[in-house]
Amino acid sequence: MKIPISTVCFITLLVLPVLSSYGDQTHEYRDCVTLKMRTCEYGNLDTTLKIFGWDCLSDSQYTCALDMTEKRIALGKPVLQYNGRWAFKRYAGLQEPASVFFSFCNGFAVFLGISNLVAKVPVTYNLFHTWLGYGIVCLVTWFVSFLFHAKDTVTTEILDYLGASTMVMLSLYCMLLRISGRDQFGKIKNKLNYKYGIPIFLLWTYHAYNLGFYKKIDYGYNMRFNVFIGVTHHLLLTGWGLWNWNYRPHIKKAVWVIVFSSLALLLELFDFPPYLLIMDAHAAWHAATVPITVLWWSFIVDDCVFEFNRFKRKVV
Repeated sequence: MKIPISTVCFITLLVLPVLSSYGDQTHEYRDCVTLKMRTCEYGNLDTTLKIFGWDCLSDSQYTCALDMTEKRIALGKPVLQYNGRWAFKRYAGLQEPASVFFSFCNGFAVFLGISNLVAKVPVTYNLFHTWLGYGIVCLVTWFVSFLFHAKDTVTTEILDYLGASTMVMLSLYCMLLRISGRDQFGKIKNKLNYKYGIPIFLLWTYHAYNLGFYKKIDYGYNMRFNVFIGVTHHLLLTGWGLWNWNYRPHIKKAVWVIVFSSLALLLELFDFPPYLLIMDAHAAWHAATVPITVLWWSFIVDDCVFEFNRFKRKVV
């Protein structure tokens, strides 16, 4: 079936504005990068830039993108993306300083949560080591997020995406064990580790393969995957929370985590140019997750203490 010429022209007119929204396709940007590459010498770059992996090409692209963006702002023109991202003001070699800072804050919030877990929850509690392992994974996740926003490379991008996916999948695994994995003495039934663990591990392996073995990372696929796992976790937690609403007072914290994290997700879905070339939607999302992380770990610790005391009374 032949497509009418008028239809082709109409589709082309719709597609071209989308393509032109990326500034790296403009002649001004390309000429700027070419000129700076001719005069750039790696040895002349600042030590801080070398530490975070900057070279002549990435530094030239950054400088030109920032120059083009500042000029467009001064002229009142729409801000464009360059090489698939917004231009940020770089500080001490850090590519996205706001996201770097809030990634650190989230990691510190997890560290405080783990410290609270160790201080208040007995090691003999059946899920102590499960939540401790989860916390360690969360620390690693925010560390690779720190690295990715410090300097965007293929490796740091894959690690960041894979770390986030691992964290949300492990959250789902922990909640599955928490809800259905105890006998009358509060011990995890070993078969449930395999019942939930094997399918989640296979799904994680499939996702890791998709992220690591393609020449171009599919950001949209990664986002859809994480949202799906996150929504599944939230629905499970919501159902369990409503069922135990009057029995476990700390459940309310988990419900607020669901509400706030769902609202914060809107920042990831609706992108906007960085305010003052520093704070974009993603950085704002990282900022919003800091208090959510604090509240989430408060719920985890409260739930562990509540369950340990409950089963202790039963055994006694």
